[in-house]
Amino acid sequence: MMTLEEISAHLEIRQALATYSRGVDRWDVDLLKQAYHAESMDNHTMFNGPGWEFAEFITDFCRKTGGVSQHHITNIYIELHGDSANVETYYIAYHQLNDEEAGTSKLLNTGGRYLDRFEKRNRQWKIAQRICTIDWSRENLPGQSWDGAQAFPAIGPRGVDPMYPLFEQTV
Repeated sequence: MMTLEEISAHLEIRQALATYSRGVDRWDVDLLKQAYHAESMDNHTMFNGPGWEFAEFITDFCRKTGGVSQHHITNIYIELHGDSANVETYYIAYHQLNDEEAGTSKLLNTGGRYLDRFEKRNRQWKIAQRICTIDWSRENLPGQSWDGAQAFPAIGPRGVDPMYPLFEQTV
């Protein structure tokens, strides 16, 4: 049976994982940095270095490609070891990549795992070290979008996405 401290650790780690996904998908560098300790390391293969620098790299990359992304966190396995934890998180990610020069776009689908070491510092659980794997991937050519999708609110980064005004409201 887990103690209240262990349950709290599990919830805080899960919240950090959700913060990571939300930060990437909204191109929000400040939000994304909240998932990492300042001296963390992240190996995404296309980038291998400090977590906060990865946050800047990936949000710049997303702005340049101009597409949207969605990161879905699925199975999360957490092994606690005092103030550190080994965490394996499965994800499914969808990335729309636009090539403005060619006038084309494609949808990249990936499934993989985040292999993380989380550490609790100053009473906060955050990523200290990450390795990102891609277990499978598919590249889809563009197809027709559903016409009804245009009626929904616009999505995107801060200033566009309807999530920001909603979360800025206080009850």
